Amino acid sequence: TIVGHPKGAPSKKELEYYNPSIAASTLTDHLIRLEEVGLIEAIERDREGLERGHPYRFFQLTDAARELFDRNNLFEPDAYRELFAEVEKTDEIEAAEGAERPNGRN
Repeated sequence: TIVGHPKGAPSKKELEYYNPSIAASTLTDHLIRLEEVGLIEAIERDREGLERGHPYRFFQLTDAARELFDRNNLFEPDAYRELFAEVEKTDEIEAAEGAERPNGRN
């Protein structure tokens, strides 16, 4: 989901939406573990001025993960992005996708 996200850094709300078969607590556990092993990193935007419920924390691949995936030809981002384009989105998810991300890699 992170690889194919249109902005390369989905919020937890988006991750939950795109992975409905995974319980929120399980998703949180996965994110923690992926951070611990250095595959993803959390980036946060300033909360000042944000409306309630708008995302401020996003997850992106680390440089090490990108290098690993590229070296082993594991992910083709365009294939995942096509899947994102086909998913029917709620207004809430469209707003989350449209949220400004902090200066991270896209």
